Amino acid sequence: MAKLPLEGIRVCDFTWAVVGPIATQMFAVMGAEVIKVESSVHTDINRRSGPYSNGEPGIEATGNFHRTNISKKSCTLDLTQPEAVELAKDLIGISDIVVSNFRNGVMERFGLGNDTLKALKPELILVSTTSMGNTGPMKDYVGYNEEAYAYGGLGNLTGYADSPPSLIAGDYADYLSGTLETFAMLSALHSRNGTGKGQSIDVSMAEAAASHVPEEIIDYSMNQRIRHRTGNRMPGVAPHNCFHCKGEDEWVAIAVTNEVEWIALRNAMGNPDWADDEKFTNSQSRSGNQDELEERIEAWTRDYTPHEATMILQGAGVPAGPSVSIRELVEDPHLKERGYFIAPEHPEVGQRILEGMPWKSSISQPDFKHAPILGQDNYYVFHDLLNISDEEIARLMAEGIIN
Repeated sequence: MAKLPLEGIRVCDFTWAVVGPIATQMFAVMGAEVIKVESSVHTDINRRSGPYSNGEPGIEATGNFHRTNISKKSCTLDLTQPEAVELAKDLIGISDIVVSNFRNGVMERFGLGNDTLKALKPELILVSTTSMGNTGPMKDYVGYNEEAYAYGGLGNLTGYADSPPSLIAGDYADYLSGTLETFAMLSALHSRNGTGKGQSIDVSMAEAAASHVPEEIIDYSMNQRIRHRTGNRMPGVAPHNCFHCKGEDEWVAIAVTNEVEWIALRNAMGNPDWADDEKFTNSQSRSGNQDELEERIEAWTRDYTPHEATMILQGAGVPAGPSVSIRELVEDPHLKERGYFIAPEHPEVGQRILEGMPWKSSISQPDFKHAPILGQDNYYVFHDLLNISDEEIARLMAEGIIN
């Protein structure tokens, strides 16, 4: 197999929860050596949150940790002890990138703030992700996915007009921010290759969320117009919704964005007489009569399963797709053929299906290994990398410095 593109890069990973681990995981599966610095006293929150394998809690049994720490190494240090901080500095000194996503000030309290690390090794790339960024009047706010999603404007646009703002299920802002963080890290590496200089990267989850409402921002900038919640509908586009199909809680998504697609939809439905009504002659008129339009379309979709409706519509040239359950997603033959899902063998919980990477390379494929056991690589890190003797490692462990 071809060499992975990030082989030779070492990342010192102080991340926890979701957003930071997502970014460093992408580096790990593409060949970087990512060493996660953990503690058995204050474990990553994802080691303490379900879902658990077979429903039995345990720091090695949580799916949340497995899904965000594939292919990483793990060492343990109690960073409340000065000697542990010095060991962390030694590890940082042989690393290329340092990544954290604690609230502002935590790395500084550990004695690992940006100024200290820049003085230690000027060519380091230092990456920090927080809810609101490292500067500004709200820099000390604490937040997770939900707060960042809401503050970035997405929550106020998600939901129905007569209902409160809604949040998308899952860790949307975390995965979005982590992906953008990965891009920033790659850009910093490219810059360092040309200049020899490191840099600090400040990632704001709220700003990452705000980057996903560009149409609404420019509309307000140009017209002082504020878009409100419209459910699944899109202004000026109709039909644009999910439609009931045969069976209970079965749906197909249909989005018609131009007249060619509207004609294709009419053809797929057998050119019903109602489609000739002037209320549906163009996008503007359809947008003004969406309740009736959707009722008419749904009378057709209810005769088919979501996949049957999708095949008919796609065959006619209509953008459409089934709204699938998680079970259907995991068992989907298309995704299986593409090898999207992975199941690395974990020494304690065996094989469990996890999401892979949503891209393919013609040269090299990601390297998927199981998420690390807590402290599994202590000997490698402290003996092999930092040249600490067995006797000294035993002392450090006995004193809880390596913990």
